[in-house]
Amino acid sequence: MPLYEYRCLKCRKRFSKLLAIAQRDAPQACPACGATESKRLVSRVARLRSEDQMLDDLADSMEFAGDPDDPKTMRRFMREMSAAMDEDPYEMEEIFEEELAAESAGDDE
Repeated sequence: MPLYEYRCLKCRKRFSKLLAIAQRDAPQACPACGATESKRLVSRVARLRSEDQMLDDLADSMEFAGDPDDPKTMRRFMREMSAAMDEDPYEMEEIFEEELAAESAGDDE
């Protein structure tokens, strides 16, 4: 059974109902005010993706992002990847800074 969204024409509240397709056009009672005057809305669609699919999408976008050997490009890519994976982007920044510091220390020797 699909989930449909409605807007109450009386109180203007938005609400969702889990209904059979045959019931979607019938008047739906607003849970806030009880009025049955409502309008069915076009719902947003969410697409669930696996971690592998998210990484593949990021890798595809990397082709147009510039030179993968450029530190600025890689830093931006890592921020985007962290955001896409719901991770803390500052944690990735710290790792980047440590790596750059280690490279600089190696160059000084």
